[in-house]
Amino acid sequence: MRTECNAELPSNLSFHTDILSVGCLRAALAVHTRRPLAQPLASVMANADKPELEEPPISLRSPVWEHFGFPVKYVDGQRLVDKTKAVCRHCSVTIGYVAGNTSNLLTHLKRHHANVNITTTRKKTSIVQTQLPLAFKQTFAGNSDRAKAITNAIGVFIAADLRPYSVVENTGFKHMMKVTEPRYEIPSRPHFSQKVIPALYEQVKTAVVHELSKASAVALTTDGWTSRATESYLTVTAHHITPEWNMVSHVLQTSPIYEQHTSTNLAEGLKETVFEWKLERPGTTIPVTTDNARNIVNAVSEAGLGPQIGCFAHTINLASQKATGLNQVSRVLGRVRRVVSFFHRSPTAAHILESKQEMLNIPKHTLIHDVTTRWNSSYDMLERYLEQQAAVYSALTEKALKKNKEISTLSDQDVKMAEEVLEVLKPLKTITTLMSTESTPSVSMILPLKTTVLNSMAPNEEDSPTVREIKAAITENLKNRYSACHDFLHKCTALDPRFKALPHVDDACRDRIYNNLITEISEEATAVSSSPVTGHSEASSPPVKKSAMAELFGELFKTQVGNKPTLQLVKEEVTLYKSVDCISLDSNPLEWWRTNEPTYPHIAKLAKHYLAVPATSVPSERVFSTAGDIVTASRSSLSADNVDKLIFLTKNMKVE
Repeated sequence: MRTECNAELPSNLSFHTDILSVGCLRAALAVHTRRPLAQPLASVMANADKPELEEPPISLRSPVWEHFGFPVKYVDGQRLVDKTKAVCRHCSVTIGYVAGNTSNLLTHLKRHHANVNITTTRKKTSIVQTQLPLAFKQTFAGNSDRAKAITNAIGVFIAADLRPYSVVENTGFKHMMKVTEPRYEIPSRPHFSQKVIPALYEQVKTAVVHELSKASAVALTTDGWTSRATESYLTVTAHHITPEWNMVSHVLQTSPIYEQHTSTNLAEGLKETVFEWKLERPGTTIPVTTDNARNIVNAVSEAGLGPQIGCFAHTINLASQKATGLNQVSRVLGRVRRVVSFFHRSPTAAHILESKQEMLNIPKHTLIHDVTTRWNSSYDMLERYLEQQAAVYSALTEKALKKNKEISTLSDQDVKMAEEVLEVLKPLKTITTLMSTESTPSVSMILPLKTTVLNSMAPNEEDSPTVREIKAAITENLKNRYSACHDFLHKCTALDPRFKALPHVDDACRDRIYNNLITEISEEATAVSSSPVTGHSEASSPPVKKSAMAELFGELFKTQVGNKPTLQLVKEEVTLYKSVDCISLDSNPLEWWRTNEPTYPHIAKLAKHYLAVPATSVPSERVFSTAGDIVTASRSSLSADNVDKLIFLTKNMKVE
């Protein structure tokens, strides 16, 4: 039998033989390649398709590991290392490996690779490591720019996403950082709480102080709250309008209150805030919007701030609670509350109610349970009950629920009263929703909204006794509100291009409001012109050389250049402003002023001052929910200083 064997040999090596054994083939290859006969055939092709190997850890000190590695494979994109096998780097043969036992590996080397040196100590730099980029063989120095950038980014992550400091010790976070940047060593938790977050705080605080320094006038809101750790805090927010007519708000600080909430203690906190954040402006006041609690109202006055503006949402809540507290209304709300509580407690009742909703083709809405301190939740509860009344009645007649004798539906008279209550309180519900959802509700809305509510509460001959009682209670509570700051609020309304026609006041009052604006503009211009000029004295700087024009006409025209506006000029500007049509109620008044500031420059300066005042203390109250995410049950021991810094960064830090 003749066999031609030249397919696996180089082109210059060809021969024929009757029977070509494997040993002969190995001998022929050895002659051609000058390799020892003990070398296996696979070594010729070793460099053609070498598998990926994982370098054994440096703890494996045996010299045989210079010649073996662990096989690597990829499953669904994940790199897996099999440490139960070892692969020879010379012939790619896979050999079973038991941890700590290298006898079979050594036997393989002596039998198939007798010429390799296995007596020297293993090198620290391995074959695989030398194939990696130099950057991946090094760890970051703690003070390197890259390490600082990553540490700072983790601090931003903690503050912006309300994460606890302990997140840096979590297994999942460590794994993510190891995969993302294996060279990075994560600092300890105290490093972030004591260094990284305070550094971020100082950086953002400097930016906020700089921005506030450019504001011509600033308004504040403030409110108090209590954390899970039963610690009391006072939060202060600042608001101003930029030169581009954008409303900007900042949460300045959240200070702990360790003493009683007296007006004196609260006033000290407000004064410290104004001083620390450099909010004082010569010739201007700092309006403060708060709730109607007597201690904070007095605190604003004691701190030398003002006027104090009562939060309109809180004012509406107080007036509405007078209505829901009436005996007849309270009785109906109590019966509805018991029904709602029953369906919330019983899974069986809830399931039956859902089936009845589907059968009667009623929206599958859950019943709402109210919070007695928030009247609008009582309104929502009553409204939802009337929507689901048929399904509730049908569910309660089921045999499984009939045994609950204490639960009964409303009578026809109760249903009629509930419908009347909803109808009379609807304007207040609409106003509450508007105040809560409006991004920047200006104080200019307060008097028009108050007038709207009082008009809706005017008695009607068709009113039932209960409705008349509700209207009287709301009117009595609301009519005398804001009497102490009426003049201020009237000016705010007149400076809002949506309400400047002032249809809610009579002609005499309207004329008086605009005359007050004219007087204020003139007085402000006089104060500015008479204020001392700061800068270098004449003795310290040489006189400025006059131009030829200044030499010729300076004496004649000097009083006409840069002069304060005359009273007549201001009157003409205000008259022109009054004659222009109001913009639509859905329009943004700040956008209107951005366009029309050149036409009414003196009125625009006042508008920036007055329209920056919020109508509610909602900006401060919204901090409560943020604080609840920060001071959780597992983080109730968080220090007051850290609470302040984290809230500040969450609300003010701009993450690109």
